Amino acid sequence: MYQNRLAEYRKRVLVSCNKRWDDGFRLQGKPVVHKKRVLDIQAGQPCWCIGAVYCEMKYKPNILDEVSSDTYGSVEPADKYTDPEGTDNVMLEDESGRVLLVGDLIKTSPFITGTVLGFLGMEAEPGTFQVLDICYPEALPQAPRKAIEGKKLALVSGLNFCVDNPTLSFKAKLLQEVVAGDIGRAEKMVNVCRFLICGDSVNYKEDGSDIHGALEGLGAFLVNILKSVPVTILPGASDPTERSLPQQALNKALFKQTLKPFFAKVRCELFETVTNPYWFDCEGIQILVTSGQTIDDISKYVVETTRAENSVQEEIEHRLDLMEATLKWQNVAPTAPDTLWCFPYKENDPFVLKQLPHVYIVGNQPGFGFRKASVEGGSQVVLVTLPKFSETGSFATLDLGTLDTEIFTIEY
Repeated sequence: MYQNRLAEYRKRVLVSCNKRWDDGFRLQGKPVVHKKRVLDIQAGQPCWCIGAVYCEMKYKPNILDEVSSDTYGSVEPADKYTDPEGTDNVMLEDESGRVLLVGDLIKTSPFITGTVLGFLGMEAEPGTFQVLDICYPEALPQAPRKAIEGKKLALVSGLNFCVDNPTLSFKAKLLQEVVAGDIGRAEKMVNVCRFLICGDSVNYKEDGSDIHGALEGLGAFLVNILKSVPVTILPGASDPTERSLPQQALNKALFKQTLKPFFAKVRCELFETVTNPYWFDCEGIQILVTSGQTIDDISKYVVETTRAENSVQEEIEHRLDLMEATLKWQNVAPTAPDTLWCFPYKENDPFVLKQLPHVYIVGNQPGFGFRKASVEGGSQVVLVTLPKFSETGSFATLDLGTLDTEIFTIEY
């Protein structure tokens, strides 16, 4: 899968490298040459080379070892893959082999396994490459936005319906009444055209003994929401579907007979069960959504910085930075399959971006975040992180005309 990505991205990165380090580019008075293989790098010769980044980290799990020892999926995931002592290594690899990347840029820039980049520098010693500059894939196109007035999306993640949390059940009831405009500021909800649920909708025991109760709670909630607005629901890490990405849509057989009327073909657009990640067009706005596992895993590759006691906002900004980075890398899930389970793909890798979205939403994050990110090529992408409703009582609306968001919190 990584070889296929290397072949796909190499063409994109090559365009950027040729513009950045053209034939007349010199380094320390010497002409810079393009090395097509990492093992062709020579001492004393400035060059640039394209390859896939591989991070060798002390606490990074090895899926092959887990499979061979029959512990795949049973090992408790690490909070961080990085070693605070600084023993981690970043390497550049292609079909010919690997070289170790060194230098100040390597120490100060975030690198994630699976990204394909161009590196300018010189061989420092056999098997190592001193990096002086980095080049990313050429800018992606973005579809023109349509002029829209008034329409909104309602956004929520981490509902986490369960059988033994009456407070959460009451908050969920208040949520459906707010969205329906029955309580609260009804004028804020009158133009909501769809309710988007971004994963982790149920929470149940490992043995599944209480899953039916959790699903009944979710089903009753959906029935009431569907009376006022169409629903799109993504699966998440805690939901009853395949854990490997892209997660398959929740099977409609999981829901009670009360939802059966919404399964009919004529009404299928009212209740959509979709994959995670999910890309869709809403009133001409291109929207990319994930339930959070991708950004959660990428964050484990990045060394923690010292944060203030009230660090939630800093963590949110960090997650927004990582979302922006995935747009630069043009890959929603670069760490799959190395540390994030995914289905194998030889062609049509679902995580490789072919164009930029207008809005990029990630659910089940430490808090609500919003940023209008400027991307190379002059495009702008709105980044949104959503907290878990079960922990915060918060949901948001997205204005499809202005792409601004508004957050609402239900307190009880």
